[in-house]
Amino acid sequence: MNAWLALVVRIALLRAGPQDLPASSAALWLAMALWWGLTGAMLLFAPDPPPVRDVLLTFALQLASIQVVLALARRPARFGQVAQALFATGALVGLLNLPLWLAAGPADGAAAIPGPLVVLALIGLFWSLAVDGHVWRHALELPYAGGIAVAVLVFLLQIIALEAVGIGP
Repeated sequence: MNAWLALVVRIALLRAGPQDLPASSAALWLAMALWWGLTGAMLLFAPDPPPVRDVLLTFALQLASIQVVLALARRPARFGQVAQALFATGALVGLLNLPLWLAAGPADGAAAIPGPLVVLALIGLFWSLAVDGHVWRHALELPYAGGIAVAVLVFLLQIIALEAVGIGP
């Protein structure tokens, strides 16, 4: 497991790709468990946590997004490794951002969020998109800019879909 975690860190640092992960269902379950562990911490400790229903929908939408993008690109066999990479690196980046989420306070106090926290949160968002773009680049065999474009498009479509069902900012 230490080698797998080291590989996830390398992906988050843009030094490895999803193809380097093992093609095993156990590793996929581990990645999803890490994502749920981070989400559980957020639900337990955040001052203004989202309802569990919203988190379940977000999780399902992430899985569906991966499946759809890979199906459209005619690379469905890469699902396990791509999902592993996106969930595990998402949990890692989220873990690094967790103190920011906890320090920000409830959503109704957004105007009181200090500027440095906003800047750090934006850096976290951009790093997350950069990592996702890196994963998509390898998964779809695109240039890095193409991977970033896919990551941003998936992110925006997920936001639109979540807002359509009443979840979101």
